[in-house]
Amino acid sequence: GAGAGLQGAIDGTRNGGRIVVGSWYGNREVGLRLGMDFHRSHKTLVTSQVSTIPAALTGTWDKARRFALAWDLVRRMRPSRHLLTRTVALTGEEAQRAYERLER
Repeated sequence: GAGAGLQGAIDGTRNGGRIVVGSWYGNREVGLRLGMDFHRSHKTLVTSQVSTIPAALTGTWDKARRFALAWDLVRRMRPSRHLLTRTVALTGEEAQRAYERLER
């Protein structure tokens, strides 16, 4: 995982939103800005662990079923709809206007 990516997710989440940490940071420390703005926003950080599940669920949720459900959710959610807001040609004036929009 990349700390900058997690910080970007925190910064880009609405007030009261939830951020699911789906990366592996190993034993590395990750610096995050969790000051007053973070606490006032009532955002929630949730960790995920996809390689194992609670023992009580292992009889019904094997690896194949978990993967099938995860891919079904990705297909239904179509995350690219939420990640891409606009596409532009990266030539001439249009590229300049795109960079100006990013600065706002």
